[in-house]
Amino acid sequence: MNSNSVFHHKVIEHAQECPEEEVCGFILLKGDLSVEVERAKNESPNPKECFSISPGKFLDYKINKTILGIYHSHPRTSEKPSNHDVKISEEMGIPYLIYSLKTNNFFLHYPKSYEAPPLVMRPYVKGFYECTCILKDYFKKELNVEISQWNKNYWLPQDDKKANKLLIKILDKNLNKIESKFIRKNDVIVFEVKRGQRLHIGVCCEDDEFIHQTDNTLSRKQILDDRWQAKIKDVYRRPALV
Repeated sequence: MNSNSVFHHKVIEHAQECPEEEVCGFILLKGDLSVEVERAKNESPNPKECFSISPGKFLDYKINKTILGIYHSHPRTSEKPSNHDVKISEEMGIPYLIYSLKTNNFFLHYPKSYEAPPLVMRPYVKGFYECTCILKDYFKKELNVEISQWNKNYWLPQDDKKANKLLIKILDKNLNKIESKFIRKNDVIVFEVKRGQRLHIGVCCEDDEFIHQTDNTLSRKQILDDRWQAKIKDVYRRPALV
């Protein structure tokens, strides 16, 4: 398994070491495209209820490092972000990864102020750089359409069947399904790479190209050739473009 998909175990370890207080830290993308979890001191005067990271340290990291997100724990409540979490994440423009000791679940919140990195040449990182993130970021960068609220939690189910059901439910609710032979630019393509496994998603960026993120290579554009066309399950289009 890609090591960039298991970094969250370090977040769990940190939270379990201090079960009475919220712990916090940074999720960083290193120069070699691996992921590093770096702990930070919770400087809140009330660490049992909330967390705070030194503004100076945050600014230093934002200038000198690549921050994928900021993590913290919820010792007694669910993984869902509090109103305070949402507000501060929006002010920072940084995603929040929240782990609940109560439910043993994660929640990955993306603020509307988040500025996505380039769509190509991303390494796979669970939650942060997945195929569904390409969809979210493509719509915002290329179409100026904010779809992060289609699914508020970007830490997707581990079970493939549950993840597939959720994906199709979201697409059916927000987009219109079309026949695959009529694919055009900006259409969302759902691939069934292997029967019974997790569905894959890409976006048509040119008449014969699509952009996507797989879990074993960098995100990239590829020709929608016969091999990929044979894997197409469904195609969706924004209602305004039908």
